[in-house]
Amino acid sequence: MTRKPRNGLTALILAALCAFAPVPASAQGAAGGVGRDTVYAVSGVSVEQTAANAAAAQEAAFALARRVGFDRLVRRLTLPQELVGRAAPAPDAAALERLVLSVDVADERRSSTRYIGRLTVRFDPSGVRTLLRGQGFTVIDTRTSPVLVVPLSTVVWTGEDQSALWRQAWEQGGFQGELAPLAVASAALGGPPDWRAASPYANAEGATTALYATLSIQGSTASAGLVEVGASGVRRDRGAVSTQIAGLELPALRAALASLADQASARIQSEWKASIAAGAGQRARLSASALYRDQRQWESIKQALEGAAQTLISEIRIEAVGREGALVSFSFVGDRTQLAAELNRRGVRLDDTAMGPVLRVAGN
Repeated sequence: MTRKPRNGLTALILAALCAFAPVPASAQGAAGGVGRDTVYAVSGVSVEQTAANAAAAQEAAFALARRVGFDRLVRRLTLPQELVGRAAPAPDAAALERLVLSVDVADERRSSTRYIGRLTVRFDPSGVRTLLRGQGFTVIDTRTSPVLVVPLSTVVWTGEDQSALWRQAWEQGGFQGELAPLAVASAALGGPPDWRAASPYANAEGATTALYATLSIQGSTASAGLVEVGASGVRRDRGAVSTQIAGLELPALRAALASLADQASARIQSEWKASIAAGAGQRARLSASALYRDQRQWESIKQALEGAAQTLISEIRIEAVGREGALVSFSFVGDRTQLAAELNRRGVRLDDTAMGPVLRVAGN
């Protein structure tokens, strides 16, 4: 059965078809699964273990990374109130190893008896979802667009400027994999919270807001004030996070800064998960006309859609393809501003025209 075009632009595309090419169901669903599976990779897992020899130390470190990574993943995917109300899942070592797809090394140092590493642990999405749901937990693995983080500090601690350490706490914390990904702004961005200054950096990351995190230290207490800014004059005071510095050595400060970043991220993640649980993050379906001049531009549009499947988009369908246009549809979560920003970050404009939504390569 032939469907009637819904608007003039769609009619032009259909008229230009050189081949009507519905995508097989298996291909249609492929891109949609990318983003959700990315959530099940936990990066920034720091471990340190000592054993009788180097191999045993590494084995112990990887076992610890699996446990730490799983605990972080559980907090990522579940509602905080559910974890308060019941015990967190604690699979034994053998069951946990079966849930792990790989342990990847981002950075490591070794000696004959010691292993120190920063690792990424990738988990089996289906296995983790089955385990959590079997124990009565709500699983939330829908991502939203990134938040740009602007780490600020003028702190001098034990005689040294700690701006670099504060930035490292965000860069190495694994926050890009969260449901609300946190992207760290360039060190060139500074000054007071200001969307006009932050927007070029935010747009590059597909972010629609910027979180300014200003570090301060008084005595043994480290804290960070959080202010979020966005378009149309949006400004939210998100309060502060704080922790104690357990000593005067550099590792103690690093641990404190990591705790501050974790607390700030948890605040962002909890809000997003609450909106999903309340239904505010439900998915909507969008049909759009993709316009292009040549095959290269069409590939760019497809790559942007597939890339956005890491955050907002799922269930991508290519309904028809012609020489200069295609009909595509997909589901997305969040609002249209977030969707447009995410696609723009990937080099594609989403324009709302009188004839419906249109996708084009940026600059065309």
